[in-house]
Amino acid sequence: MHKRYLIVAVTAAAALLMYIDRVCVSTVAGDIQRDLGLSKWERAYALGAFFVTYALFQIPVGAMADRWGPRRVLAACILGWSVVTALTGLVTGFVTLLLVRLLLGVSEAGAYPAAAGLVKRWARPEERGRFSSIVAAGGRIGNAISPFLTRWLTVAFVGVGLAWWTSVPPDGQPARNWRAVFVFYGLCGVAVAAVFWLVVSDRPPATAGVNISWAFLITKFPEYLERLKVPDQEVGRMQSAVLGIGACGMLVGGYITDVLRRKLGPKLGRSVPIAVALLGCAIACAATVPLTDPWTIVAVLGLMAFLVDIHNPAIWSFAQDVGGKNVGASLGWGNMWGNLGAAVSPVLLTVVEDQAGWSALFVVCSGSFVIAGVCALMLDATRPVDPDDA
Repeated sequence: MHKRYLIVAVTAAAALLMYIDRVCVSTVAGDIQRDLGLSKWERAYALGAFFVTYALFQIPVGAMADRWGPRRVLAACILGWSVVTALTGLVTGFVTLLLVRLLLGVSEAGAYPAAAGLVKRWARPEERGRFSSIVAAGGRIGNAISPFLTRWLTVAFVGVGLAWWTSVPPDGQPARNWRAVFVFYGLCGVAVAAVFWLVVSDRPPATAGVNISWAFLITKFPEYLERLKVPDQEVGRMQSAVLGIGACGMLVGGYITDVLRRKLGPKLGRSVPIAVALLGCAIACAATVPLTDPWTIVAVLGLMAFLVDIHNPAIWSFAQDVGGKNVGASLGWGNMWGNLGAAVSPVLLTVVEDQAGWSALFVVCSGSFVIAGVCALMLDATRPVDPDDA
């Protein structure tokens, strides 16, 4: 019993680190853009590049986890993304930045498919929602703390390591050292990879539309706050607040889908929480359009993030229900389409914002959630991917 919870806890810690490494780049995107001399479009392409390879490698790396075991594949992923994160601190221009972003997508792609396979091996069917929510909540907690932590570390590391590349922002803002932060996160990841390898075992002993809108929070949201004239020191705090509210939904969502599965059966128990949460996201996004007060916007987008994260454990559990022996590939298939949406998101939303303004951007996000919610009603957890697994 204790071993099962230890496995889940260590996997959740790995997810926490993964999201810190993934989100921190948007927090310092303004510094990177200025120091590397990037255009507005190069910044958008760099932010979206990660999601291209992250999407395309979901299925192949998920299949590798099914074949070779999630422990081996996930440990390799943690080590890989940690090395790439450290290398991000050494980029010299748009090409090298684009390259490390693409490599980060490759190295993180197998994490959640492998984790889903690990959870399935250690959890009973009625526990899959809760166990999945704990692992995924680790990622969302990393999501939430990354902006605030990264902003703080950029100032704390001034004069420490790679100090000759310290960034000096305009308008009297404090000096920052974003490069050292990436190196620090990378070194932390190498340590986590070692712990994961030592603690986790594959089995117990024998006796796209959502991410088009959600990715806004981890790509363009800091830019939106800057447009609202939010002070620099408040940007990271506000982004962390939104993502922190969302992380709470991850834990709640696991219990909701497990309870509904028992009461409504596997089909409605998985599809209903997904559809209801996503349609609620559409309403929250639309409600943002007339707002001008930054903290009110944070509250409404926090609700949106909360609802997005309520639906995530049901998605994981659905993949575990229908995946059979191919859980990694099944979750990878869903993640691939979601992250193709995330890859398009910063560029698409930049086009919308550039041509029609920020209000139109939120309308597009709302419409994407409506489409995703309607599609969720078609999910049927009683039909396995491989009929032989029925």
